Amino acid sequence: MSIDQAEVARALEILGDGTRLDILGENADLLRYAESEITAQHSERRLRVRVRINRDGRAAAGSLETLDPDAVRTLADRLSAALADLPATSSNAPESPSGTNSGSTAPATPEIVPAQSVLESDPAVRHQWFNTVRAGLDSDMKLGGAIRYDVMDRVVADSTGLFRAETLTKASIQAIAKQDGRSASVKLLHRDADQIPIEEIPGRLREALTPLPSVDAHHGTCRVLLKPQAVNSLIATYGYAVLGANAYATGRSLVAGRLGEKITSELITLVDDGCDADGLPSGFDAEGNVRRRTTLIDKGVLTGVVSDQRRAGLTGGVPTGHAVPDGWRFGGDPVPSHLLLAPGESTEDELLAEVGSGLVVNRLDYLRVLHPKETLVTGTTRDATYWAEDGKLVGWHPQLRFTFKMDDVMNAILGVGAVRERCDQTFMESIVVPSLLIDAGPLVLP
Repeated sequence: MSIDQAEVARALEILGDGTRLDILGENADLLRYAESEITAQHSERRLRVRVRINRDGRAAAGSLETLDPDAVRTLADRLSAALADLPATSSNAPESPSGTNSGSTAPATPEIVPAQSVLESDPAVRHQWFNTVRAGLDSDMKLGGAIRYDVMDRVVADSTGLFRAETLTKASIQAIAKQDGRSASVKLLHRDADQIPIEEIPGRLREALTPLPSVDAHHGTCRVLLKPQAVNSLIATYGYAVLGANAYATGRSLVAGRLGEKITSELITLVDDGCDADGLPSGFDAEGNVRRRTTLIDKGVLTGVVSDQRRAGLTGGVPTGHAVPDGWRFGGDPVPSHLLLAPGESTEDELLAEVGSGLVVNRLDYLRVLHPKETLVTGTTRDATYWAEDGKLVGWHPQLRFTFKMDDVMNAILGVGAVRERCDQTFMESIVVPSLLIDAGPLVLP
C-alpha cells in the first residue's frame, strides 16, 4: 500500500498547527508450517496513523487506521478538546521535527531502495522455499516454522512542511526441525528475498541435529559459547536497557555518567547504523530525525548513546534518529534500532576448542529484564543446546534457565567469532552479531 502525499497534506491541514504524523502502512504475507505440512497462509494490509499535537505548551496524541477526512476531523476535535482541558505550561525550546537546530536546513532523507523480490511477493516462491527445506531433511525429521514477507511504507510529516517517506522490505524464514524429541532451528532474514540462501538451511539443521547422546544437567559455572542467535538476544536486550540517552541522563542506566570509561571487554565494539546494508536499513525515526551512525562502545569504552529530540543535548545537540513511536509498548525512551557488533578473528571451531568443558547455546528463547539498573535478566535456552568436553561436542544438554547480570557477561568475553548473522527482535529492527565465548563465572548452570 502506498501512502498518498496529498492525503497526508489534507490530514495535516485538518489537524492544524503543531501536528506531526507518523504513518505506517504494513503489508505482510505469511506462510506457516508444522509437522512438515503447510498449515496456514495469511495476508494482511494495515494502516496505522499516529498523531501528535504540540500547541501552546500542551501536547496530546491519538491514533487512526485511516486518513479519511471525516475520521481525521473527529480525532482533531477530540485532541483539541483534550488540549483545551490541559493546563498551560511554559514551553521549552520549540520541537524541531526535522531533527536539526532551529533555522537550519533539514538533512536529506537517506535513500533506502526496496527489494523487488519482496514487493512482488510471489506466493509460489514461499512454497518453493518450504519444499526445498523439507526435501533436504532426513525422512524422520519434522519441519515447522514460518516464512514471511513484509513491505512497510513509512511517512513522517508535520505542519512545518517536513515530509519524509520510505518503503522498506524484509523477507524472513524460520525453520525448526525435530527428530527423536530434539529440535534445532535456523532463522535467516534480508531486505531482499533473493539474497537468502535457502539451500543452506537443510544442511545446517541436519548438522545441528547431530546424533549425540543426552547428558545429565551440569551445575555451577563453566565457559559458555553463545552462537549468533543467542548473542542476538543478549546484545539487543543490553542495548535496550543500557544505551539510550534518557536512561543515561536520568541515572536509570548502569553506565550513566561513564562516557569515556571502560564498560565491557575490550573485544566489544558496538555501533548503531540504520543505513548499514549488513542490517535491515531504514532512514529516519518516528520524529522524522535522520538515523545517524553512532559508535556506542569502542573496544570496551563507552563512546555514545542514542537520542531523540528531547535528549539531543547528550549527542551534540542533534538527535541520532532513535525516537520511538508514541504509545510504543516497549516504552517512550530512545533506544538503539540497528545494532552491529564488530566481528572478531576466531573461527567457530577455534571458539569451540576454547570452551574446553562447557556449554554451547544456539538460541535463547527470550531474555526478560528483571532490574534495568543492575542489568539483571532471566531467560531460557531453546533448540540444540550441547555439552562440550575438551573442545568437542559430546552430548545434548537439557534446556535450562539462566538468571544473570548482562554487565558481568559483557565483561567476561574471551573470544568473538569472525562470522556474523543478521537477526531481529520485536523491539529492534536489526541486530548483526557473531558468536561470543563467555568465561566461567557470570553464567551459572542451576
